[in-house]
Amino acid sequence: MAITYAVKKIKNPKGVEGTEYFHGQAIKTGELTMEKLAKRINNSTTVTQSDCYAVLKSMKDHIIEALSEGQVVVLDDLGRFQVSLQGKCYSRDTMAASDFSPSAMIKSHRIVFRPDVELKKAVAIDFSLKRVSSEAME
Repeated sequence: MAITYAVKKIKNPKGVEGTEYFHGQAIKTGELTMEKLAKRINNSTTVTQSDCYAVLKSMKDHIIEALSEGQVVVLDDLGRFQVSLQGKCYSRDTMAASDFSPSAMIKSHRIVFRPDVELKKAVAIDFSLKRVSSEAME
């Protein structure tokens, strides 16, 4: 199966004024929900669909709990989840470490997923592309 993409027009803040810029953007072809995933697992194993769904739902709850406690969640052969913070930088000249105010200096957080090396390799082996409509270039 190929990864679908389209060529999209973008704004390049560092680009030359008046120049149009384009890039390839992956286009989703659908979604695999937990319910569908549970059904697929059920069809390929002896575990029932409802048992699979219950385990996946519970796994999500435990991932949330672990991330809130500052842990990195390692799912062998799949990858790692961890929390990352975005905020302002400061120098020692402008502020002492003891004056650091999290509410002023940390602006947001996000969950970062780093796929396992084997997962990356598996996708790379089957990597092919299929172009779909690219209205930006036409």
